[in-house]
This record gives sequence, C-alpha cells and structure tokens, in this order.
Amino acid sequence: MTKELAKAEPAKNLPAASADFSAFDGLPSGYENVTARDLLIPRLTILQGLSPQVTRGQPEYDEEAKVGDIYDVGLQQRFPDGIIFIPVYYQKQWLEWAPRSSGKGLQGIHDTDAILAECEKDEKGKDVLPNGNYISETAQLYGLNASADFRKSFIPMASTQLKKARRLLTLATSEKLTRDDGSQFTPPLFYRSYVMTSVPESNNEGNWMGWKIERGAPLTEFANWKQLLNDIKEFRESLAEGTVKGDIASMEREAGTIIDHDVM
Repeated sequence: MTKELAKAEPAKNLPAASADFSAFDGLPSGYENVTARDLLIPRLTILQGLSPQVTRGQPEYDEEAKVGDIYDVGLQQRFPDGIIFIPVYYQKQWLEWAPRSSGKGLQGIHDTDAILAECEKDEKGKDVLPNGNYISETAQLYGLNASADFRKSFIPMASTQLKKARRLLTLATSEKLTRDDGSQFTPPLFYRSYVMTSVPESNNEGNWMGWKIERGAPLTEFANWKQLLNDIKEFRESLAEGTVKGDIASMEREAGTIIDHDVM
C-alpha cells in the first residue's frame, strides 16, 4: 500500500468552515489558557467484532465503520485502507483491568512492572491480582498519523500484539545511516514512517484483527519534513516530560473487546 492509499474517510461531526478565520491568526483566539496538560492524544485502534463502533445501540456506533478498520476513537475517523504512521516515542505501562463480567473496565495504570510481583498466573497465563483484577503489559507508540494531516496520535498494543510493537522497534533499530567519515549510526525512531494495516489473526481462543507493520518512506521524503521534524522534537519532549498523555481512559468502553486478546 502506498501513501496515496492510506487516506482516511472524512471525520464525523466536524463542521465545514463558513468564514475566513485567517484574520485571527496571531490574535487572541480563545486558547490563551490552554496548555499541553489540557490535551489528550487521540487513540488509534483496530475495530473488532465487539467494538462499540460496530455495535448497534452503543453510543459510539458508526454506521460506516467495519471490523478491521483502523479508527481514531477520539475524532470518530476511520482509515479503511490503513495509515502511514511516524513513530516518535515508545513507552510501556501495565494496565489494571477488572474482570470482564464486572463491567468496571480500567482500574489503574502502573508505570513499572513491579505490580507483577503481586500477581499469580491464571489458567490462561494472565497475571491476576488478589483482588481479581488482571494486569496487561501494554506497549504504546506515540507518533504522527500522516494519513490525517500528521495528527498526534498513539497506538497501544498488548498481549498478542506486543510482538507487533517489537517488530516496529526491531525494524527501526536495524536502520543504519552513514556519516561523512564512513562510520555508521542508528537514526532516531522518527527517521522513517511505517505502513500500518490490519490482518486476520487467530489462535485456540478465537479470531481477531491484528496489526501489520511494514517500512514506509523516510521522513525526508515528505514535502514538509523540516517543519515535521520541529513538531516531532516538541512532541517527543512533551511526552518525555509527561506533560501530554494518551487517551487511555477511552479504552474503558472497549473492555469487552480487548479482554480476550488485548487488541487495542
């Protein structure tokens, strides 16, 4: 799939501009008190058979959404042909989920694996706390969705999808560039974009749609790459400082979807 194919369907509920607001550029616009701490990074997910976006009667139901679509949950925007994603920052967290039958969803976020010392393995190999909640090791990729005007986004991956995050990191760390003196070095994570689509997967427990990740174009092949590089540096610094967060809370509505395979 090429960059031309990785385009989004129009976002829902986004009104068209009815006037020229360019005259307000540089003037007070209502965002004077908005900081990075006031914003959440929207989540990209693969829609599954139990996703609320494809389930009639759910508040998030989208009549155009289909199983296998990559979906921006925050902006209700679907990407049926996949996305071009420029990774900027990698983070791991251990999410604490209540049992599916409880309907309580996400119960806590742990920044280290120390919580695993309190867990025991159940018959399916999941890490379960004494209170009955289970811990899901979750890899989070923050970056720019080039298929949506380089929108800041994040992709959480857990359980069967952890190996997909490892694949992207392996592809990235295996890159080598050559200096003028002939020596080689590994470029930063955001050196290259990646083509991300969905594919059917299964095991003895069931079937689901998982991530497929392939190398895309280097950042320098994008027309506005110098401005993108500046945006990436600022975004990465904000993430490292913890001043911006991914919209993890939006996963609660999908607890029934991800409880079995953690396809987020």
